[in-house]
Amino acid sequence: MGTGTKRITARVNIDVRELLERAAALSGISSINAFVLNAAIEKAHQIVQKEQTLTLSKQDAMLLVEALDSEESHPRLQKAFKRYTKSVDENRSS
Repeated sequence: MGTGTKRITARVNIDVRELLERAAALSGISSINAFVLNAAIEKAHQIVQKEQTLTLSKQDAMLLVEALDSEESHPRLQKAFKRYTKSVDENRSS
């Protein structure tokens, strides 16, 4: 992303504007723009996090661990596991 700031605008009907005003006030945010920006950033973080997270059932997780522990596991799978554990370790330490 660049260092400059860019404007984002949206046209909304009166019902949406009143809803945003009410939600902003209930959140303790004095500006609709600040409320919308905060909500958009929060949602963007959720979407990116969801896209970067793999969720497995217990059974699938056990199958994956067994495959990784197997002497016959594919080298690419072993490499992916090492990348994942490194990423998890880095996230825990930060």
